[in-house]
Amino acid sequence: MSAERLAAGRPAERWTEAWPLGNGRLGSMVFGTPHRSRFQLNDDTCWTGSPASAHGRLSHASVDGPAALARVRSALAAGDVAAATAAEQDLQLGWSQAYQPLADVWVESDGDREPRTLERILDLPTATSTTTWTTPAQSAREVSWVSAPDGVLVIEREVTRGAPFSGRVLLDTPHEDGTVRAGAADATITVRMPSDISREAGSKTEHALHDPAPGAAVTAVVALLLEHDGVSTGALAFAGARRIRIVVATATDFVGMRIAPHGDASRLLAEASARSAAALARGDALHARHVADHRALYDRMSLHLGTSGSASVSTAELLRGAAEDGDERRLAETVFAFGRYLTIAGSRAGSGPLNLQGIWNDKLLPPWRGNYTTNINLQMNYWPTEAVNLAECHEPLLEWLGDLAERSARTARELYGLPGWTVHHNSDIWGFSVPVGDGTFDPVWSMWPMGGAWLCRHLWDRWLFSQDLEELRDRSWPILRGAAAFVLDWLVELDDGTLGTMPSTSPENHFLVGAVRTGLTVSTTADLAMIRDLLTNVVSAAEMLGLDDPLVARAARALSRIPREHITGEGLLAEWYDDSPDAEPHHRHQSHLYGVLPGDAVVPWTEAELCRAAARSLDVRGRDTTGWSLAWRVGLRARLRDAVGAHAALRDFLAPVREPDDPGPSGQAGLYANLFCAHPPFQIDGNFGITAAILEMIVQSHGGRIAILPALPAQWPSGRVRGARVRGGAEIDLDWRHGVPTSLTLRGGIGTVHTVEMRGEVTRVAIGPSGSTDVPIR
Repeated sequence: MSAERLAAGRPAERWTEAWPLGNGRLGSMVFGTPHRSRFQLNDDTCWTGSPASAHGRLSHASVDGPAALARVRSALAAGDVAAATAAEQDLQLGWSQAYQPLADVWVESDGDREPRTLERILDLPTATSTTTWTTPAQSAREVSWVSAPDGVLVIEREVTRGAPFSGRVLLDTPHEDGTVRAGAADATITVRMPSDISREAGSKTEHALHDPAPGAAVTAVVALLLEHDGVSTGALAFAGARRIRIVVATATDFVGMRIAPHGDASRLLAEASARSAAALARGDALHARHVADHRALYDRMSLHLGTSGSASVSTAELLRGAAEDGDERRLAETVFAFGRYLTIAGSRAGSGPLNLQGIWNDKLLPPWRGNYTTNINLQMNYWPTEAVNLAECHEPLLEWLGDLAERSARTARELYGLPGWTVHHNSDIWGFSVPVGDGTFDPVWSMWPMGGAWLCRHLWDRWLFSQDLEELRDRSWPILRGAAAFVLDWLVELDDGTLGTMPSTSPENHFLVGAVRTGLTVSTTADLAMIRDLLTNVVSAAEMLGLDDPLVARAARALSRIPREHITGEGLLAEWYDDSPDAEPHHRHQSHLYGVLPGDAVVPWTEAELCRAAARSLDVRGRDTTGWSLAWRVGLRARLRDAVGAHAALRDFLAPVREPDDPGPSGQAGLYANLFCAHPPFQIDGNFGITAAILEMIVQSHGGRIAILPALPAQWPSGRVRGARVRGGAEIDLDWRHGVPTSLTLRGGIGTVHTVEMRGEVTRVAIGPSGSTDVPIR
């Protein structure tokens, strides 16, 4: 099969076998069953909650946040972990909201229910799903796509051989209070989302709540139009048709984090109906407009690993074959292309950020609420975006981050009495930012106010890739400064005179104090690495922008007092302040390696000992972990120049899931039949993390240098990259054979100079007057 398509020889029986389509706002999962084809719909603004839910119980809580924080710090200083935990639980103020499904479109046809042949294809370069099938009486085809320029899902069916067909279209919703109306050629749904998700204290049992008050929940609508060349026989029913076309639009009353939904369903129905009518009027031009828009992004960049093979191989066969014969190159190409495809399909201008599900979810209570998990998962969704030349697709995260910084200043001010802004473990479309929990929750999922520091890495990377000083000054600087203001006041002076964090956790991980398992401590490596990264970047930004800001001087002074990473007696890069033993040595998170990836403070050419300790830490973590964690480990190994380790972790990631119905959250990681990443269950961050990691094996650009083939496995002797972006504002084309580069071209600003490492040599390369330079290969 082509490396740029997914293929199957039967309809999707599970959601994780269906093909994802999307335009950032509207998502659909396509099942491809001829007699009853399902198109499951999402709108990325369909969440539970409202602006009133953004601060949890902060508005109603009687807790004195600064006093509770002081109790936590006092207990930790006294070594009383139990008292520190109890005091921290006073700061737990609720839960984020949940991402919701919207509706389903069903296309039914009468006649033979068992086709003799069937093929389903998701073509990545055109973002088009095609199902073809034959029966004794007919050959037929169903084509579908979600258009960004027209804002609609389009479904077309046609008979290519034999008699015309009869059938019907159905529209329904999983929400109990949805209202469906259908006519001969049109249908609508109106749905009001739940106003909240309640969770029983001390348990994981959750229930949707419905508040009829104005502004308490999002209202969403679907408008569907049907066109066919047969005879109408009832509501959305037809006979004698050789071709049908269905156009579906959605609309909601979500406007922004701070604005209550207006609840005017008639206005929404008019908006969605007008959009579907305008799209239907475009007729056969619809697909060409969609393809041109998609390819303008998709065709910018490509990766090939020197493979060839049969075009008839299904994705399932590709997964099995890579596992059995040891050659994963074609699968790696496909997974890489799929990650770029998902970025375009799930994150476009005007949409929200990709959540744990991307934009695709069929559950009213999705795993982990399908939220924005800010202790790696949300960030990983955007790791590849700049490097794979999709800067526009980074915009939803950066726009949301600006809104979040304004929204979460209240958390910093009212909960802690501190300046700036902060976000903890979870967030959502409303800007939730307080510590999660109900007063009984483990602090390792709650007491972690470093989400802002980590998210600011994306603003800095945006600058490094774009070199856009105006954007750095006007958009990024206020957000960076606000995050720095918070962490500078969060830092405390420790007994040894250094600055540190108290309380502190290493996301979701625990250590042992004797036989006691805890995660609440002082100055974890992850905390300090993130703070150092943020403050270093703030100082650098201020220098480039020529800013005279007292906060910058404070940041510079603080940096001299914040300890760097250190090495334990066992030769590991330490995770804990006092080198406490891990409760879970094989834990999925490796946040103490932040300085390796996504940060850039720990690099082989200046920090060889720390890199060796980081590699040893990965060895101890082992190979059995979740899908997204495997993706991170591939990237970490690549940054550590460990081609063998990166390749081994990549092969673990690319393994087919053995138990596709395993609900998780523990179990074997791998890839589902539609190449979605398994935590398990499905969690999309791994798809993006592995896309970034594969490119890191071939091209890196952190730490002030462009490294060519830094972690190329021996199994990839030949290949090429076209159109990859690198930090410093350049774009590269690269070819290699027998494991060594054969050509390298840099494109960028005329006269800009880049440091290039290739084949063990480091050289300075200037971009010539044409805006392009061929780098000599020695």
